[in-house]
Amino acid sequence: MEPSIQLPERTEPARRDSDKNTHVTKHDPLAAAQAEATCYLKQVVALNARYRAGGVHVHVPPRFADPDVLLEKAVARDLPASQAALDGAANGLFSSLPVAFDPAESVGPYLATLDRDAEGQPYRFMDLGALIATQPFGENDPEVVASVLRGLPFVASRYAHSEYQTTLSLKVKTALATIAPAGTPRYFMVNTGAEAVENAIKAVLLNRVKMSPAEPGQPDAAAEKQGFFIIPFEGAFHGRTLGSLAATHKRKARLGFPTFDWPHALFPVEDPRSKWRTQRRDEKSLEQVWTLLVTGRVTGAPRPLEQFRRQLKACDELLARLPADRSSWPTMVQQFVELQRALIDPAVLKRAIRVAGVLVEPIQCEGGLKFASSSFFQRLRLLTRIYDVPLMFDEVQTGWGATGKLWAHELFDLPCPPDIVIWAKKAQNGVLFVSEDLATFFQEEKKFNTTWEGDSVGMLRLLGYLDRLDLDQVRRTGDLARQGLEQLAKDYKDLLQNVRGQGCLLAIDVVRSDWREWLRERAFRNGLILLPAGDRTLRFYPRYDMEASAIQEALAILRHAVTELIGAPAPASVADGIEVRPGAIDVPPGTLEVVDLNGPATKQLMPQVHELEDEQYGSTDGRRPLLQYPAETLEATLGHLRAVGVGLRDRVSGRLVAYAIGSPLENRDELGVRDDPNYGDNNAIYLQAVAISPQLKNQAEVEGLILDAFRARAEWLGFVSLSSLIESRVVEADPA
Repeated sequence: MEPSIQLPERTEPARRDSDKNTHVTKHDPLAAAQAEATCYLKQVVALNARYRAGGVHVHVPPRFADPDVLLEKAVARDLPASQAALDGAANGLFSSLPVAFDPAESVGPYLATLDRDAEGQPYRFMDLGALIATQPFGENDPEVVASVLRGLPFVASRYAHSEYQTTLSLKVKTALATIAPAGTPRYFMVNTGAEAVENAIKAVLLNRVKMSPAEPGQPDAAAEKQGFFIIPFEGAFHGRTLGSLAATHKRKARLGFPTFDWPHALFPVEDPRSKWRTQRRDEKSLEQVWTLLVTGRVTGAPRPLEQFRRQLKACDELLARLPADRSSWPTMVQQFVELQRALIDPAVLKRAIRVAGVLVEPIQCEGGLKFASSSFFQRLRLLTRIYDVPLMFDEVQTGWGATGKLWAHELFDLPCPPDIVIWAKKAQNGVLFVSEDLATFFQEEKKFNTTWEGDSVGMLRLLGYLDRLDLDQVRRTGDLARQGLEQLAKDYKDLLQNVRGQGCLLAIDVVRSDWREWLRERAFRNGLILLPAGDRTLRFYPRYDMEASAIQEALAILRHAVTELIGAPAPASVADGIEVRPGAIDVPPGTLEVVDLNGPATKQLMPQVHELEDEQYGSTDGRRPLLQYPAETLEATLGHLRAVGVGLRDRVSGRLVAYAIGSPLENRDELGVRDDPNYGDNNAIYLQAVAISPQLKNQAEVEGLILDAFRARAEWLGFVSLSSLIESRVVEADPA
C-alpha cells in the first residue's frame, strides 16, 4: 500500500469585512505540496521496484568518457543543467563532484543528475562512496521515506532539544539505549561527528580537572593548568573543530590554526604477510604510548623500558588465560589491574594523570583504510586501564554495522570495554556514548549543552534504519564486493594491490597516488563514483543491501576504467600511464657511468633530470596535472643534508638515462610514510623518485643498475634500510 500524507481538513480562511460579499477563498498553501508529494511517493515505489528487478543502471552521456576532452569541458557540454546550477552557486566556498544530483530520482546506489537525456530520463552515476559512508541503505529507501513522512510534524519546526524535548527526540534516545556499546551505556546527542569528538575530548579533560588533586597551597582552579593532553595516532582524522583538529595527524589540515600541541603515537598498520613485522610495529606503538603514560611529558622523567617489557608480558599472560566464558573477565581484569598498579611508583601514576585520554580509530578510514591487529588493541586497552586513562574509540565512520559487527571495536575481542565510543555518519547526527564514570561530568554547568542536540530529520532517518540492520547481509554484500576487487587486483597486479576491508568498508591501493587520481577520473567518466583516502587508496563502500547485479556493474566499470588507463593506445591525458613505450635504444651496462646528483655537477645535470622525468611521465598537451615531480620538489629533496641523488649517464652520448633521488624517511610528510616500522630510527632512507628513459629497450636492466647505485650510496651514508611506497614490484623481482 502506498504511504499517504494525512492533512487537516480544509477550513474557510478568515476574511476581512470588505471581503464578505466577494465569496473569494484564499489559496490552500498545502494543496500543491500534497500533489507534489503524492507524485514523489509513486516515484519512490516505481523506482525501487525497477532497481530490485535489475532495471536501473549507470547512464552517462555518450561522449562523457572521451579522454581527449577535459572533464570541465565535458561537464559543460554534456551536463549543461548541472553546469548552470554550479555556476549559480559559484560564490559559495565549496568543492565537490562537478554534478548537480537530483535526490528525487535517485535509487539504491544510483544517483540521478539534474540533467536528462533526449527521452527525458536522468543520467545516473553509481555511488561507491555511500555518501561519505553516511548512507547504510539505498537512496529513496521506502521504509526511510515512510519514517520521514510519519514524522512531518517534527520537521516543520526544528526544536531546540536542549530545553524542549519532543516525543521524537525521546524515542530516538530510547532506541540508542538498545544499541549502546558495552561499557558505554550513557549517551549524548549533538549535530556532527566533529562535534561528538570535541565533546569526547572535553569530557576526558574535565574528568582530569575534577579528579586531579590540587597542589599544596594552590587553589583548585590551578588543576586546569597542569598540562593535560590527549594521545591520538599518526594517520588519524578526527574532524575540523580545534580539538578534533589537534588530534588529526595530517599537518596540512592543522596548518594555520592555533591548536593544542599533542603527541601522536604510531598507528601500527597490520601486515598480513608478516606476523613478525606486525608485532614489531605493535610494540613500537605501545612503547610510545607507555612512555607518554609514565612520563606525562615531564622533562627528565624516568622511562625504564624493563618495566614496559614486564607490563607487556603480564598483559600477554592475562590475555592467554582468559577463558571462553566471558562472565569471569571483569573480575580477572580488575584483579590484574590492581596488582599491576601496586607495582608502580605512585609518582608515575601521578604523572599519568596528565594523559587525559587515548583517542584511536578502530580503522583509519580517511587515513587510507588502515587496520591494526586485535593484539595491539587488546594490549592498549589493558595498559590504559593500568594507568587509569580513558580509551576513546572514534567510530564516526565505522560504527553501526559497517564492518559486519555492530561496532568495529568488537572485532578485537577486548578484555574490557572502552570508556567512550563516538558515532556519527550513519547516525545522521553526532552521538557520544560514555561510561557511567565519565557521565558524571555531563551535568556540570551545562558544559556540554548544545542548542539542537541533533536534527529531527536525521532522527527520523535513523529510526527508519534501526530495525533494518542485518549483519549477515552486510557480510555477504562485502564478501561479494571484495571477491571482485581481489580478482581485479590479481588481473592488474602492476597497478592495483592490497585489497582489504571488513564488511562493507573495503579499499584497494593504486601503486602511485597520481595514477589513483587518474583512475578515479576514468571511473567517474564512465559513471562510477569512488572516494580517495590516504595517499593512494580508493574506497569501495557498497550499501548494506546493495543488489548483486549493481555490485557486478560497479566492478565492470572499474575494470573498464583500468583497461582504459593502461591499454594501448593510452588516453592522451594519461601520457602512457604505467606502461612505458618501447624504444629503439639498447644501452650496454658497460657504457653507463654513475654520476652524483649531489656533487659539483648538480647544476649541469638537473635540467637532464627534469627532462627525463618529463619524458617518462609528462604530457605534451598541457591539459592535465602531470605525472612527473615538479622541479622544485626534486631540488628541495636534494637540498637535505643526507639526501641521495644518483644518475646513470651514457658515456657515448653524455645523456642521462636514469636517476634516483631520496632523503631520510623522517624528512617525508606523506601519509603512509610514518607507518614504516623504521620511522623515528633515523637510519632509513625514503626512495622518492625514479625515472628510466622510455627510449631504452633494456629498461629493467637499467632500473636494476640505478637502484643498486642508490643503495650503495645510501649504505655509504650509514642508512640501514630503504623505504618506498612503490617498491613492491622491485621487491618481488630484482635487484637484490
